[in-house]
Amino acid sequence: MNTFKKSLFLFWLICTPILLIAQEQHQDGYEIDVQIDGLSQSDLYLGFHYGSRQFIKDTIRLDENGHGTFKGNKDLDQGIYLMITPAKKYFEVLIGKDQHFSVSTHAKDLVHTLRFEGSQINQAFTEYQQFMMVQTQRKNALQKKLQSNSGSDSTDIWREQLNELNRQVEGKWKTIAQNHKGSILATIIRAMKNPEVPDFNIPESADNKDSIRWTRRYRYYKDHFFDNLDLSDSRLVRTPIFHNKIDHYFNNILRQQPDSIIKQIEWVVDQTRGSEENFQYVVRYLLNHYQKSNIMGMDKVFVYVAENYYLNGDADWVDTATLTRIRDRVQKIKPNLIGKQAPRLQMSSLGGEKYNLYDTDSQYTVLYFWEPSCGHCKEVTPKIYDLYEKYNRDQFQVFAVYTQGDRKEWKEYVNKNDMDWINVYDPGHSSNFRGKFDVYSTPTIYLLDKNKTIIAKRIGHETLKKMLQQKLGD
Repeated sequence: MNTFKKSLFLFWLICTPILLIAQEQHQDGYEIDVQIDGLSQSDLYLGFHYGSRQFIKDTIRLDENGHGTFKGNKDLDQGIYLMITPAKKYFEVLIGKDQHFSVSTHAKDLVHTLRFEGSQINQAFTEYQQFMMVQTQRKNALQKKLQSNSGSDSTDIWREQLNELNRQVEGKWKTIAQNHKGSILATIIRAMKNPEVPDFNIPESADNKDSIRWTRRYRYYKDHFFDNLDLSDSRLVRTPIFHNKIDHYFNNILRQQPDSIIKQIEWVVDQTRGSEENFQYVVRYLLNHYQKSNIMGMDKVFVYVAENYYLNGDADWVDTATLTRIRDRVQKIKPNLIGKQAPRLQMSSLGGEKYNLYDTDSQYTVLYFWEPSCGHCKEVTPKIYDLYEKYNRDQFQVFAVYTQGDRKEWKEYVNKNDMDWINVYDPGHSSNFRGKFDVYSTPTIYLLDKNKTIIAKRIGHETLKKMLQQKLGD
């Protein structure tokens, strides 16, 4: 080590305690000095993550030398923030307890030329990101070798090298946790870690040994998924990690069955109650996600979230108009959830006779809401009629509801196409079929079992065909 480097090293050692003492003396508000070489006379935005979205918190104008300062009298909420140029290029900074520091970089390469002064967590975060980029490149190269040379004598060596990379990453995590205990940096690093699943010992004599091991590992992973993430830590909601973990858990970890999801929702939401902000974020995510879900049956989850976290008064941030819309949607969905018996429905035939849905005596009944002039109905109706003709009436029946009031149009279509299934409509608008079955577009298809329990709803023709094949055969 040359004399200059030795002097610099000794100077750093001497000054470090002074810096640490200065950082312990918290200053109110924030003051972030910014220097971006190559970017002059330009606006610069201070944004922040909020779940999966980003918002602007502050704006400054850089001078002719690329210098400017973000200032505020009130502390910023802790989390991961972004400094964004007008060209929409950005770099991230950590906002922790100490919010008085400086940052410098170059417009040509914002990330790799990034430097901090007065912020140990940001310097450590930058070093961590650079470390992880190198480790990821090495890992990808080793995995490529293993995939391309599975029979090579070197596979054991490459696997050990992979294990060594993992140990190095684990060591880096531990070092950061020790050196920056309690900081937003340590919290973020910890939250990114997945749970370590033990290798369960299954007796050799057990039947389906691999299946048992997989099931136990899955259950452990599911039950311990949030071990490293405090769901009540409000700092995390201002990072992408919080949203990504929640989203991944409900979409990829849990079995996509309403009852399984509802069970876990109760636990997850309870963990957020230490933070009003996190509670609000999670229940809002769950309501919107399951309201928009394309997976059949997830409207049951929407109803659960609406009733247990919104309509019971917990969502005190929601205005009356929004609560009214949610309540109206629940009232339309709840009577026709999968697993419930279909609401009773009595309607008139072309000849004026009354037909009751519950009088159809068949193993399975399709409740089909349609109209002749609907473009999609013109395509789907003949296909459903082909299914109708394929099976016996004690196996499969169609209760076809014409949703409009033009009797002539309806009659002409039915007669022209010899549709001899149960054709009914509601000329007096007395059945409330739209409200009972949430009919807001056509075609709408429900599949009912012998007891008129709803087993599928809002499905397409192909899905209906596959379900009938599974239940009744080809």
